[in-house]
Amino acid sequence: GPGPGPGPGPGPGPGPGPSPSPSSLPSPSASSIATHYNPSFQLLSTSGVCRTDDQNKGNFDEDWGMSYTACHDKALYATYFTGFEYAVEGKKSRCKLFKGPILSTLPVGGASCYKKASKAELGPHKKRL
Repeated sequence: GPGPGPGPGPGPGPGPGPSPSPSSLPSPSASSIATHYNPSFQLLSTSGVCRTDDQNKGNFDEDWGMSYTACHDKALYATYFTGFEYAVEGKKSRCKLFKGPILSTLPVGGASCYKKASKAELGPHKKRL
């Protein structure tokens, strides 16, 4: 009878091409402080509260009647804060300064959740492990 059929087909195709480098994006220098864009914080939700891994129990400092700027600055300058939440309820404003990792947000009107970017994300080059 006839012999064995054709052998295996062609081998694997070419590998993935080179990944494009974001060289066109200007990297903000650490010395210049932008007024409108703040790279130190990542806005997680414009209508939600921050959620941490332990249902937010005893994991934050809460200040009432604080301005957004004061809340933002307090969270920025204290290294142990992981982010902040700012909410306005009626005529009162509430500033929550979180000490634990912020994992998600919960939809709540009038509240905004900001997560502090990690030092790796703040640098001009993101290093991959």
